[in-house]
Amino acid sequence: MVGYIYDPIFTEHGSEEHIERPARAEVIDTVARNFPLQRFPVKKATKEDLKTIHEAHYVEWVERAYDEGYRFILNEDTLLTPRSFEVASYAAGSTMPVIDAFANGEIKKAFLNIRPPGHHAERRTGQGFCIFNNIALMARYAQKRGFKKVMIIDFDVHHGNGTQDIFYHDDTVCYFSTHERNNYPYFTGSEEERGEGRGEGFNINKPYGDYCSDEELLQLYEDLPEWFDFDIVLVSAGYDLMKDEAISTAQITFEGLRAIVQKILRFAGDKPVAFLLEGGYNLDSLATSVAITLEELTKDEL
Repeated sequence: MVGYIYDPIFTEHGSEEHIERPARAEVIDTVARNFPLQRFPVKKATKEDLKTIHEAHYVEWVERAYDEGYRFILNEDTLLTPRSFEVASYAAGSTMPVIDAFANGEIKKAFLNIRPPGHHAERRTGQGFCIFNNIALMARYAQKRGFKKVMIIDFDVHHGNGTQDIFYHDDTVCYFSTHERNNYPYFTGSEEERGEGRGEGFNINKPYGDYCSDEELLQLYEDLPEWFDFDIVLVSAGYDLMKDEAISTAQITFEGLRAIVQKILRFAGDKPVAFLLEGGYNLDSLATSVAITLEELTKDEL
Protein backbone atom coordinates (compact mmCIF):
# COMPACT_ATOMS: atom_id res chain seq x y z
CA MET A 1 0.00 0.00 0.00
CA VAL A 2 1.11 3.56 -0.76
CA GLY A 3 0.74 6.13 2.00
CA TYR A 4 -0.96 9.49 1.51
CA ILE A 5 -1.20 12.65 3.60
CA TYR A 6 -3.84 15.34 3.17
CA ASP A 7 -6.18 17.32 5.37
CA PRO A 8 -8.42 20.36 4.69
CA ILE A 9 -6.26 22.29 7.15
CA PHE A 10 -3.78 22.73 4.29
CA THR A 11 -6.28 25.05 2.58
CA GLU A 12 -6.41 27.41 5.58
CA HIS A 13 -3.22 29.35 4.77
CA GLY A 14 -2.81 31.96 2.07
CA SER A 15 -5.21 33.28 -0.53
CA GLU A 16 -6.79 32.14 -3.78
CA GLU A 17 -5.45 35.36 -5.32
CA HIS A 18 -1.89 34.16 -4.68
CA ILE A 19 -0.13 31.82 -7.12
CA GLU A 20 0.53 29.32 -4.29
CA ARG A 21 -3.15 28.98 -3.50
CA PRO A 22 -5.22 26.57 -1.40
CA ALA A 23 -6.87 25.07 -4.50
CA ARG A 24 -3.58 23.32 -5.32
CA ALA A 25 -4.06 20.87 -2.45
CA GLU A 26 -7.76 20.39 -3.20
CA VAL A 27 -7.14 19.55 -6.86
CA ILE A 28 -4.54 16.98 -5.88
CA ASP A 29 -6.83 15.38 -3.33
CA THR A 30 -9.51 14.96 -5.97
CA VAL A 31 -6.97 13.13 -8.13
CA ALA A 32 -5.76 11.02 -5.20
CA ARG A 33 -9.23 9.59 -4.64
CA ASN A 34 -8.80 7.58 -7.84
CA PHE A 35 -5.89 5.58 -6.41
CA PRO A 36 -5.52 2.86 -3.76
CA LEU A 37 -3.83 4.92 -1.06
CA GLN A 38 -3.58 4.48 2.68
CA ARG A 39 -4.45 7.79 4.27
CA PHE A 40 -2.62 8.79 7.43
CA PRO A 41 -3.71 11.45 9.92
CA VAL A 42 -1.89 14.76 9.93
CA LYS A 43 0.28 15.83 12.85
CA LYS A 44 1.31 19.25 14.07
CA ALA A 45 5.01 19.83 14.59
CA THR A 46 5.91 21.26 17.98
CA LYS A 47 8.15 24.28 18.22
CA GLU A 48 10.85 21.93 19.50
CA ASP A 49 10.47 19.85 16.32
CA LEU A 50 10.79 22.94 14.16
CA LYS A 51 13.88 24.08 16.03
CA THR A 52 15.72 20.95 14.90
CA ILE A 53 15.91 22.54 11.43
CA HIS A 54 15.31 26.27 12.03
CA GLU A 55 16.87 28.78 14.38
CA ALA A 56 14.79 29.24 17.51
CA HIS A 57 14.24 32.96 17.05
CA TYR A 58 12.74 32.41 13.60
CA VAL A 59 10.25 29.79 14.83
CA GLU A 60 9.21 32.07 17.71
CA TRP A 61 8.88 35.02 15.33
CA VAL A 62 6.60 33.15 12.92
CA GLU A 63 4.31 32.16 15.79
CA ARG A 64 3.64 35.78 16.77
CA ALA A 65 4.31 37.61 13.48
CA TYR A 66 0.74 37.94 12.21
CA ASP A 67 -0.55 39.21 15.55
CA GLU A 68 2.26 41.78 15.54
CA GLY A 69 1.14 43.12 12.17
CA TYR A 70 3.41 41.31 9.73
CA ARG A 71 1.75 40.10 6.53
CA PHE A 72 4.67 38.45 4.73
CA ILE A 73 8.14 36.97 5.27
CA LEU A 74 11.03 38.83 3.59
CA ASN A 75 8.87 39.93 0.65
CA GLU A 76 5.30 39.78 -0.60
CA ASP A 77 5.80 36.36 -2.20
CA THR A 78 5.54 34.60 1.15
CA LEU A 79 2.26 35.47 2.79
CA LEU A 80 1.42 35.44 6.48
CA THR A 81 -2.29 35.00 7.13
CA PRO A 82 -4.09 34.33 10.43
CA ARG A 83 -3.59 30.54 10.28
CA SER A 84 -0.16 30.44 8.66
CA PHE A 85 1.85 29.32 11.70
CA GLU A 86 -0.66 26.58 12.50
CA VAL A 87 -0.94 25.31 8.93
CA ALA A 88 2.82 25.41 8.30
CA SER A 89 3.37 23.51 11.55
CA TYR A 90 0.96 20.83 10.34
CA ALA A 91 2.65 20.68 6.91
CA ALA A 92 6.04 20.04 8.49
CA GLY A 93 4.75 17.78 11.25
CA SER A 94 2.68 15.63 8.94
CA THR A 95 5.88 14.23 7.48
CA MET A 96 6.40 12.35 10.75
CA PRO A 97 3.48 9.87 10.53
CA VAL A 98 4.83 8.74 7.17
CA ILE A 99 8.27 8.10 8.65
CA ASP A 100 6.64 6.17 11.48
CA ALA A 101 4.77 4.06 8.93
CA PHE A 102 8.02 3.40 7.06
CA ALA A 103 9.81 2.45 10.27
CA ASN A 104 6.96 0.14 11.33
CA GLY A 105 6.96 -1.62 7.96
CA GLU A 106 3.41 -0.54 7.09
CA ILE A 107 4.31 1.09 3.74
CA LYS A 108 7.32 1.57 1.45
CA LYS A 109 6.10 4.52 -0.66
CA ALA A 110 4.14 7.71 0.02
CA PHE A 111 2.86 10.96 -1.44
CA LEU A 112 2.43 13.99 0.82
CA ASN A 113 -0.11 16.54 -0.40
CA ILE A 114 0.94 19.28 2.00
CA ARG A 115 1.21 23.06 1.80
CA PRO A 116 2.70 25.59 2.20
CA PRO A 117 5.74 24.15 0.43
CA GLY A 118 9.10 24.11 2.16
CA HIS A 119 12.31 23.80 0.16
CA HIS A 120 13.15 27.54 0.09
CA ALA A 121 12.92 27.89 3.89
CA GLU A 122 16.42 28.28 5.32
CA ARG A 123 17.54 27.81 8.91
CA ARG A 124 16.91 31.44 9.78
CA THR A 125 14.05 32.48 7.51
CA GLY A 126 11.27 31.43 5.19
CA GLN A 127 10.96 32.74 1.63
CA GLY A 128 9.70 31.78 -1.82
CA PHE A 129 6.19 30.76 -0.61
CA CYS A 130 7.83 28.55 2.08
CA ILE A 131 7.55 29.00 5.86
CA PHE A 132 9.08 25.84 7.38
CA ASN A 133 11.21 23.32 5.52
CA ASN A 134 9.01 20.22 5.42
CA ILE A 135 11.47 17.86 3.78
CA ALA A 136 14.26 18.88 6.13
CA LEU A 137 12.14 18.06 9.17
CA MET A 138 11.21 14.75 7.54
CA ALA A 139 14.89 13.95 7.04
CA ARG A 140 15.82 14.73 10.64
CA TYR A 141 12.89 12.73 11.99
CA ALA A 142 13.78 9.83 9.68
CA GLN A 143 17.23 9.78 11.25
CA LYS A 144 15.68 9.62 14.72
CA ARG A 145 13.67 6.59 13.56
CA GLY A 146 16.74 4.74 12.31
CA PHE A 147 17.10 5.88 8.69
CA LYS A 148 20.58 7.25 9.28
CA LYS A 149 21.54 8.23 5.74
CA VAL A 150 18.95 10.28 3.85
CA MET A 151 18.88 10.96 0.11
CA ILE A 152 16.95 14.08 -0.92
CA ILE A 153 16.12 14.57 -4.61
CA ASP A 154 14.60 17.88 -5.72
CA PHE A 155 13.13 18.23 -9.23
CA ASP A 156 11.32 21.54 -8.64
CA VAL A 157 12.25 24.06 -11.33
CA HIS A 158 13.65 26.30 -8.57
CA HIS A 159 16.72 25.49 -6.52
CA GLY A 160 15.95 24.35 -2.98
CA ASN A 161 18.24 26.86 -1.31
CA GLY A 162 16.68 26.19 2.08
CA THR A 163 17.32 22.45 1.99
CA GLN A 164 20.87 23.10 0.81
CA ASP A 165 21.41 25.59 3.62
CA ILE A 166 20.21 23.24 6.35
CA PHE A 167 22.35 20.26 5.28
CA TYR A 168 25.38 22.00 3.73
CA HIS A 169 27.80 20.75 6.39
CA ASP A 170 26.21 17.31 6.80
CA ASP A 171 27.53 14.05 5.35
CA THR A 172 24.52 12.03 6.50
CA VAL A 173 22.14 13.81 4.10
CA CYS A 174 22.89 13.95 0.37
CA TYR A 175 21.01 16.66 -1.52
CA PHE A 176 20.62 16.35 -5.32
CA SER A 177 18.85 19.20 -7.12
CA THR A 178 18.01 19.81 -10.76
CA HIS A 179 16.71 23.33 -11.45
CA GLU A 180 16.55 26.17 -13.96
CA ARG A 181 19.72 28.24 -13.74
CA ASN A 182 18.19 31.67 -14.42
CA ASN A 183 15.30 31.47 -12.01
CA TYR A 184 14.47 32.10 -8.35
CA PRO A 185 16.32 32.22 -5.97
CA TYR A 186 18.91 33.42 -8.56
CA PHE A 187 22.05 33.41 -6.39
CA THR A 188 22.23 29.79 -5.23
CA GLY A 189 22.34 26.43 -6.95
CA SER A 190 25.61 26.46 -8.91
CA GLU A 191 27.66 23.34 -9.55
CA GLU A 192 30.41 24.81 -7.35
CA GLU A 193 28.20 24.62 -4.25
CA ARG A 194 29.19 21.13 -3.14
CA GLY A 195 28.90 21.38 0.65
CA GLU A 196 31.48 22.32 3.24
CA GLY A 197 33.42 20.53 5.96
CA ARG A 198 32.09 17.03 6.48
CA GLY A 199 29.37 17.86 3.98
CA GLU A 200 31.71 18.48 1.06
CA GLY A 201 30.58 16.43 -1.92
CA PHE A 202 27.17 15.67 -0.43
CA ASN A 203 25.47 18.70 -2.04
CA ILE A 204 24.96 18.12 -5.77
CA ASN A 205 23.49 20.84 -7.96
CA LYS A 206 22.62 20.18 -11.59
CA PRO A 207 21.33 23.47 -13.04
CA TYR A 208 20.02 23.58 -16.61
CA GLY A 209 19.51 26.39 -19.10
CA ASP A 210 16.36 28.01 -20.41
CA TYR A 211 13.84 25.92 -22.39
CA CYS A 212 15.12 22.64 -20.97
CA SER A 213 13.83 19.57 -22.85
CA ASP A 214 12.93 16.13 -21.52
CA GLU A 215 16.15 14.71 -22.94
CA GLU A 216 18.35 17.34 -21.30
CA LEU A 217 16.74 16.87 -17.91
CA LEU A 218 16.74 13.08 -18.04
CA GLN A 219 20.44 13.12 -18.82
CA LEU A 220 21.08 14.91 -15.52
CA TYR A 221 19.37 12.07 -13.65
CA GLU A 222 22.05 9.71 -14.96
CA ASP A 223 24.23 11.39 -12.32
CA LEU A 224 22.20 10.34 -9.28
CA PRO A 225 24.79 9.38 -6.65
CA GLU A 226 24.88 5.59 -6.72
CA TRP A 227 27.86 5.82 -4.32
CA PHE A 228 25.71 7.20 -1.48
CA ASP A 229 24.57 4.32 0.71
CA PHE A 230 21.18 5.78 1.65
CA ASP A 231 18.51 4.28 3.88
CA ILE A 232 15.58 6.33 2.56
CA VAL A 233 14.76 8.63 -0.38
CA LEU A 234 12.77 11.85 0.05
CA VAL A 235 11.69 13.80 -3.03
CA SER A 236 10.87 17.51 -3.27
CA ALA A 237 8.27 17.09 -6.00
CA GLY A 238 7.89 20.48 -7.60
CA TYR A 239 5.71 20.30 -10.68
CA ASP A 240 6.50 23.85 -11.86
CA LEU A 241 9.03 22.43 -14.35
CA MET A 242 6.20 21.42 -16.69
CA LYS A 243 5.82 23.17 -20.04
CA ASP A 244 2.36 24.57 -19.21
CA GLU A 245 3.67 26.43 -16.15
CA ALA A 246 4.05 30.21 -16.32
CA ILE A 247 7.00 30.82 -13.98
CA SER A 248 9.74 29.02 -15.91
CA THR A 249 10.80 28.33 -19.48
CA ALA A 250 11.30 24.58 -18.95
CA GLN A 251 9.55 22.43 -21.54
CA ILE A 252 9.10 19.17 -19.65
CA THR A 253 6.27 17.01 -20.97
CA PHE A 254 4.11 14.55 -19.06
CA GLU A 255 6.07 11.72 -20.69
CA GLY A 256 9.30 13.32 -19.46
CA LEU A 257 7.95 13.65 -15.96
CA ARG A 258 6.94 9.99 -15.93
CA ALA A 259 10.46 9.03 -16.96
CA ILE A 260 11.94 11.12 -14.14
CA VAL A 261 9.65 9.52 -11.55
CA GLN A 262 10.56 6.09 -12.91
CA LYS A 263 14.28 6.89 -12.66
CA ILE A 264 13.87 8.01 -9.06
CA LEU A 265 11.92 4.87 -8.13
CA ARG A 266 14.54 2.63 -9.76
CA PHE A 267 17.26 4.53 -7.91
CA ALA A 268 15.41 4.08 -4.60
CA GLY A 269 15.18 0.33 -5.18
CA ASP A 270 13.78 -1.41 -2.12
CA LYS A 271 14.33 1.56 0.20
CA PRO A 272 11.38 3.69 1.39
CA VAL A 273 10.58 6.66 -0.87
CA ALA A 274 8.31 9.65 -0.27
CA PHE A 275 7.29 12.43 -2.67
CA LEU A 276 6.46 15.79 -1.00
CA LEU A 277 4.60 18.54 -2.84
CA GLU A 278 6.61 21.68 -3.55
CA GLY A 279 5.75 23.82 -6.60
CA GLY A 280 3.24 23.48 -9.44
CA TYR A 281 0.74 26.27 -10.04
CA ASN A 282 -1.19 25.50 -13.24
CA LEU A 283 -3.99 23.45 -11.71
CA ASP A 284 -4.69 21.32 -14.79
CA SER A 285 -1.01 20.53 -15.29
CA LEU A 286 -0.56 19.91 -11.56
CA ALA A 287 -3.44 17.43 -11.46
CA THR A 288 -2.11 15.46 -14.41
CA SER A 289 1.45 15.53 -13.05
CA VAL A 290 0.41 14.18 -9.67
CA ALA A 291 -1.76 11.53 -11.34
CA ILE A 292 1.32 10.35 -13.25
CA THR A 293 3.34 10.24 -10.03
CA LEU A 294 0.63 8.26 -8.25
CA GLU A 295 0.32 5.88 -11.21
CA GLU A 296 4.01 5.07 -10.90
CA LEU A 297 3.91 4.81 -7.11
CA THR A 298 0.92 2.45 -7.14
CA LYS A 299 1.88 0.25 -10.08
CA ASP A 300 2.33 -2.77 -7.84
CA GLU A 301 -0.98 -2.03 -6.09
CA LEU A 302 -3.25 -2.03 -9.15
